[in-house]
Amino acid sequence: MESLLDDVLPHYDQREYHESRVDAPPEVAWAALQGLKVGDLPLTVVLTRLRGGPAAWFGRVEGLELRALDTVAPRELIAEPPRELVLGDIACYTASRPARPKIPRGDLAAFLGFAEPGWSKVAMNFRFTATENGTLLSTETRVHATDAATARAFRRYWLLVRAGSGLIRRDILSAVRAAARDVATTREA
Repeated sequence: MESLLDDVLPHYDQREYHESRVDAPPEVAWAALQGLKVGDLPLTVVLTRLRGGPAAWFGRVEGLELRALDTVAPRELIAEPPRELVLGDIACYTASRPARPKIPRGDLAAFLGFAEPGWSKVAMNFRFTATENGTLLSTETRVHATDAATARAFRRYWLLVRAGSGLIRRDILSAVRAAARDVATTREA
């Protein structure tokens, strides 16, 4: 089955893939992802605080009640519920503070048509595949640099952040699995 991600970013320089089995149908797993709050992602909160530097390491964490998908840099580009959700972002990730081009974020046509040198296009999906016992939930992240120099710079950056990126993806998969299990348990009661 073709993936929407293949339509959004068919060519890429970097890729990361993770999957998890969810003991619930795709509709329940989809709803669990849509309902995740920042506070449901403890590892992600810790990693985000670490990345924020000393000023972010102490004190109260704000925004734990916010919807997780609304707080990540990539914005929804296209969705086919309950099969696949694709998020995307364009930025200069190698800068100390990622700069973004002046195009509408979350606009699929703008994302697809963007080719200005000096930027990296990132697309990630969450894919829900029905199985005999529930759902195979997978997430794939793809990165495509718009020119060779940016691709080299991003490759160095990716060496530093890939492990943390993977941990965040696995944190999301784990939270969806737990939320879907809670829904299934509630339905059985």
